[in-house]
Amino acid sequence: MSVSRKPRRAGTCLVTGFCALLVGCGPPGAAPGHPAPAVPAGPAASGRTRALLLPYDRYELAPADVLTIESAEDALMVPCMRARGWTWKPLPRAADADPPNRSRYGVIEPDVAERYGYHQPPPPPGVARRTAAEHARNAELTQAEADAAFGRATEHPDSVGGCWKTAHDRLRRHVPASDHALLDELTLRSFDASLENSQVRRELALWNSCMKRSGFAYATPLDAADDSAWGKTRRPARREVLIATTDVRCKKSTGLVDEWRRAEAAWQQDFVDRHPKAFRALARAKEVWLQAARAALH
Repeated sequence: MSVSRKPRRAGTCLVTGFCALLVGCGPPGAAPGHPAPAVPAGPAASGRTRALLLPYDRYELAPADVLTIESAEDALMVPCMRARGWTWKPLPRAADADPPNRSRYGVIEPDVAERYGYHQPPPPPGVARRTAAEHARNAELTQAEADAAFGRATEHPDSVGGCWKTAHDRLRRHVPASDHALLDELTLRSFDASLENSQVRRELALWNSCMKRSGFAYATPLDAADDSAWGKTRRPARREVLIATTDVRCKKSTGLVDEWRRAEAAWQQDFVDRHPKAFRALARAKEVWLQAARAALH
């Protein structure tokens, strides 16, 4: 669960109509004939992480929104595949997607730190079940079924078409244009600006002192999470877990995360207020896309 110095949620292409190549907003990769791998499940998000909200969240698709759209695309693929002579089994829906800012300020959940240290935890149970079902479904596809579902990858390896694109385009048919680059600018600049906030810097100094009392000399939580040692093992070693749990404890005792979120939220709101028209367009694009998805599911 390493924290980048420039964290960025995967863009979901509110501004364009096609985002197959972006994480979390594209068709499942069809791999006909390959056995489905096991998908481990991690802990569901805590109430603490669900309460970490930022102005940015009003304009970007959250992981739960992405699942709603993917479920709607899945449902719309059923009649499309039927018209091509195939059956299509929609995936089970998941109601436990991660909240948008679960790891924005690093690991803050004691159980996650104890089990995974700074390693990325598996998805929550419902999301894991859905992913496993997707892998199993794709493993059973014939090449002809995969071509009908996702287009002929043998002819255009970098393109996606078929019934998935038909469903995707239908959901986006009335989505207005918006400036997603501005949203990317907001989330990148606000994080950097928050690190320069005087109160956040004071809280970071307190966090640093707390860590030193336990024998760990990391300047910030970013440095602790980005320690190159963590990438050398598939599972967290005892020292990594000890540092991660101390990190969580020090964040809680100093109130760092609350102050960090407040500083970033204030910066983001000021940025939004200076670009009212653009952010109204972003909010409308998100709203229309989700309305279309929900309508397709009912």
